[in-house]
Amino acid sequence: MDQREFDKKVKYFHENMPKQCPILYSMKIIGSKWKIPVMWYLMLNDGQHYNELKRSIGSITNTMLTKSLRELEADGLLKRVSKGTVPPSVTYHLTDTGKNLIYTMGDLFEWGKGLMEKEENPK
Repeated sequence: MDQREFDKKVKYFHENMPKQCPILYSMKIIGSKWKIPVMWYLMLNDGQHYNELKRSIGSITNTMLTKSLRELEADGLLKRVSKGTVPPSVTYHLTDTGKNLIYTMGDLFEWGKGLMEKEENPK
């Protein structure tokens, strides 16, 4: 992005800023360490069981995964689907609101990938 595009975007943000900053509001909802990885792995493979998500994410504790799933469900970003069987079979799915983050997640993916490539291949 060149300086002109940057300045244009900043001007847009200034002109359209509501009373409460949307970034702060968004970070309140998805800003914990584990919520974005949970959503990312649900985007990659919708309908995962708890243990599948835990394996995908790696170093997350049971407590933090449970907390993140509950909070994301309460905020309307994912839904928990129970088949009502014994033993219980529960899967997690992104809601339409959660799916709307795909573009933002894609931008974060590309931004992070670019930084990683710069680090691996310094000039």
